[in-house]
Amino acid sequence: MDATPTARLPTEEEVFDLQTGSGRQTLSIEERHFFDTAGYALLPDVLKPRQVELARQALEHLAQAPTPAMSRRRTESSELELLNIIEAGGILEDAMALEPVRRYLQGLIWGRQFRLIASRGRIRGMRSRGRLTQGGQADPRRYARYRCGPEGEFRCLLVTCLIALCDTTADDGAFCLIPGSHKCHLPHPYAGRRLEEVAPLQDLPLAAGSAVVFTDNVSHALRPPRRDSQHWLEFQYGPSYMENWPGCEFSADLLQRTEADPVKSHLLLAPYYHPAGSQKKMD
Repeated sequence: MDATPTARLPTEEEVFDLQTGSGRQTLSIEERHFFDTAGYALLPDVLKPRQVELARQALEHLAQAPTPAMSRRRTESSELELLNIIEAGGILEDAMALEPVRRYLQGLIWGRQFRLIASRGRIRGMRSRGRLTQGGQADPRRYARYRCGPEGEFRCLLVTCLIALCDTTADDGAFCLIPGSHKCHLPHPYAGRRLEEVAPLQDLPLAAGSAVVFTDNVSHALRPPRRDSQHWLEFQYGPSYMENWPGCEFSADLLQRTEADPVKSHLLLAPYYHPAGSQKKMD
């Protein structure tokens, strides 16, 4: 006799819970307050040293021989962007579903209704340039909007996780941002300025294996490396209905090999509006 339990439909209360995140708060009041104020969170040591080395090696290999389901483009003379890196499998696939990151996704986007929309690897040379995004209400990208309600419920439409694969410092390739700029109503006056000329920029040096999770609605940039090339992993997540970034469509092979993994398969669900599409257990 087959004792496998049959799937059930969620109750109205569970549906509301999935839609709003109510009752599933994964972040402390201190974490929520800091993110609402600053627009980012630092997550130390999300990758172990061996994983960092494997990820660096994987990016170097893909720079020479990308898989058929991914692409590469040189954004400038000394920066290479590798798109859809999760298709390569291994640590590049595993890094999209790290538990410390998922805890923030559930707290920031829309309960459990979030999905991966883009994965990138970045190899930045010493002549790379840093460009400051606009952010705030002046940001023309409607899909990057940020909101925090009176009860502390977040609605971040685009959350980015940036993982450093090498040590960075304030004068050597650090991630930087203007804290609080995700809530600004006025456009920033720094278009065309060098990052050194933007006084409000705050550097967030990251050790290899550490990450920063931020709302893409905050003004941010990467400072140019000074001593050697740098390697980064970048994953972007949005609400369940958000479409994949162009060039980041999931292959049938990727979907098949992650089918038995409840966490990865949840992140790779096709865009959906109804919470019934997210019933797979993630814990």
